Amino acid sequence: MPDGEYQVRYHPLFHTDVVSAANWYDRHKVGLGFDFLECVEVATLKLAEDPYRRSSVDYGLRYWPISRFPFVVFYEVRELEILVLGVMHTAQEHEAWLRRTR
Repeated sequence: MPDGEYQVRYHPLFHTDVVSAANWYDRHKVGLGFDFLECVEVATLKLAEDPYRRSSVDYGLRYWPISRFPFVVFYEVRELEILVLGVMHTAQEHEAWLRRTR
């Protein structure tokens, strides 16, 4: 499918994941949470431009690393859309995290 023709949709847990991580960073250094939010936005824009750039993992999902932070964005490419599931710290057990989105 040509670039830019995907509709991006967000899983309800995406917002919870992002806000939770941003709040954690802000508690440790004021303003770092905002930096995290900006990096998440850049990652989601990039994955929307080229969703097949990353390999798939368990459950047929893909992940995109978030620059500067030890997090990835998990997403699923469907026929006409990209479903962004959430963000996960790379030290987390990904299988348990992924099961909650199903």
